[in-house]
Amino acid sequence: MRVFAKGWSNGFDGPGRRFVYYLKGCNFRCLWCGSPEGISFEPEILFYPERSELAASCCDKKAVKGNDLMRAICGNCDTMPCINVWHNRAFELAGKEITKLEIIQDVTQRVTMFGGDGGVTFSGGEPTLQMAELLDVAQSLKSHGINLVIENNASSPRFRELYDTFDLLICDLKCITSELHEKIAGTGNDMVLENISDAVANDINMVIRVPLIKELNFTVSERECFYDFFSKIRPGKIEFLRLHQLGLPKYKALGQICPAKNLHPPVQAEVEDFCKRLCSIGINATLLH
Repeated sequence: MRVFAKGWSNGFDGPGRRFVYYLKGCNFRCLWCGSPEGISFEPEILFYPERSELAASCCDKKAVKGNDLMRAICGNCDTMPCINVWHNRAFELAGKEITKLEIIQDVTQRVTMFGGDGGVTFSGGEPTLQMAELLDVAQSLKSHGINLVIENNASSPRFRELYDTFDLLICDLKCITSELHEKIAGTGNDMVLENISDAVANDINMVIRVPLIKELNFTVSERECFYDFFSKIRPGKIEFLRLHQLGLPKYKALGQICPAKNLHPPVQAEVEDFCKRLCSIGINATLLH
């Protein structure tokens, strides 16, 4: 299983204190992605020159030129002494293979730190792109009594296979209109809407999370599409998140430009009003801060 990060989370990635594995690779290309290092399945180096004055001396390929990393040169390096030998803080490797045994050992060593309602969360990227390995590991953890959560984009044709293994599904929903979804995520959303509807119909423990961008999916027309869809399927819980720009430093570290750098979050009061509107028809909708 290929991951690009792992670490602790409290209350956001599922209930309680959780150890989160971030799986590398995503089938969406969301304009506002907060983890751009999780999109490609291939390993990538994030370069933070401000962290070390010795970055250039750690690269025998001469890929560091001042504050820039020559990625055409860096990409041809198999040994990565900057990370594997010098462990220089200016370089971060996103993308590492981790075995099922390593994960089991990782988790069992930390199980006393979960508390009464914590556990393990698999996030991404998009974890269902590694479905076979994911289910294998998750079922082993489940046999150890570990509470399991998955954060995913609900696009997998094998989505139903998650039902019996995970205690909670956190499903991102970008928008309702398929044409808009193609524009902002690079692909349509027919499978997403079908899977979310199916999970609600089967009474699966699920939270729908909707990232809101003023110019894209919180327009008056798309807001009504959300309202009509939620009114129809009647989900148990919806959480809205206003756009943040926490991913901007990562885009820079990858040598990329963030497509959402000029986009904006919607007005908080307008989101709260929309939550109240959904709550008025019996749908649990909240704004996460």
